[in-house]
Amino acid sequence: MTKTHRLAQQLDYLRAALEQEKKPIGILLGAGAPMSIRVADAPLVPGLEALTAFVLSDVSSDYRPSVEALVGHLDESDRGNLEAILNYVRALASLPGVTPIRGIEKLTLEKLDAAICRVVRERVNVDLPQSDNPYLSLALWIRAVRRLSPTQVFTTNYDLLMEQALERQRVAYFDGFMGSHEPVFDLQAIEEDDLPARWTLLWKLHGSINWTQDESGNVIRRAAQADDTASALVYPSHLKYDQSRRLPYLAMMDRLKAFLRKPGAILVSCGFSYRDQHINEVIDQSLRANPTASVHATLYGSLDDYPEATTLASGLPNLALLAQDAAVVGGITGAWAAREDNDGEEVEVCDLGDFAAFGSFLRNLTGNSVRIEVEAEQHG
Repeated sequence: MTKTHRLAQQLDYLRAALEQEKKPIGILLGAGAPMSIRVADAPLVPGLEALTAFVLSDVSSDYRPSVEALVGHLDESDRGNLEAILNYVRALASLPGVTPIRGIEKLTLEKLDAAICRVVRERVNVDLPQSDNPYLSLALWIRAVRRLSPTQVFTTNYDLLMEQALERQRVAYFDGFMGSHEPVFDLQAIEEDDLPARWTLLWKLHGSINWTQDESGNVIRRAAQADDTASALVYPSHLKYDQSRRLPYLAMMDRLKAFLRKPGAILVSCGFSYRDQHINEVIDQSLRANPTASVHATLYGSLDDYPEATTLASGLPNLALLAQDAAVVGGITGAWAAREDNDGEEVEVCDLGDFAAFGSFLRNLTGNSVRIEVEAEQHG
């Protein structure tokens, strides 16, 4: 990389983007976001590989032989990938007929889906810490700025951390469900998209641990029950299984597409690796169709760890990647330029790919006009 980019300049661009009041603003959070919060030296929510290991070890002994058998049929690169395992289970369960597949009864395959999701719920259903954290900082930033249109938060995570942060900061939000006791997914309300600007729109692209289906097949939002035998609607397999299960995912992806088609739309991502080809396709197509929109991606670690993102950004001048050691800006890849000070030159490092650092960045934007209200809760 012979070209260099100035970190201070890119941070100024990002700061100006996040301070916009008139343009549509969106935040995309990936799996790296909750991993930035540490509890007893472990991530608050396990990453995909760790979650997959938990599934393989924690799934009921009744289903463990079936899981191990199915994993053995996957490519080696997919054996540690929970989403690939769920894809495979659901694909086999959707095949016609009642003949056992891979030596596993069809009924067992259907129950295995629910068993895997049960483990996911148990490991991902955690409480947001009461202490200061980047989720609260994000919610505070959303509440602090008056905008002409609602802030939109997109996330691939199944957890409920963003919901907890918004509620703790008293930020009104809409997530596609209507009702109180057992809210029902409402496609018409989503498509109308006509809420006051002070509301936040929360779109869970890969589903949620509190999404499930009732006896009539309606997608509802409710806390998991101890004796719940239904699958949580987490991770879309993108396969042609039950249409009612596919609907929420398709609607959520449509929200991302509709947002990026808005004039001047600005999307900032953190903790997202750009390895999800379905989301990449939406970003690619939308940015090409709408050159006034832009995406600013903060990446954790080295730019070399994100080949898919680099390939995508090289052909999209309105997609900027800000990694720890380098960036892709205007389709050009380059390291951060050294900064000169009294002691000579210092290599610049961008740490905003760490959600904790990104949260601090957002806190600085809000100033002292609003504070996080956690002390009252701690002593309440």
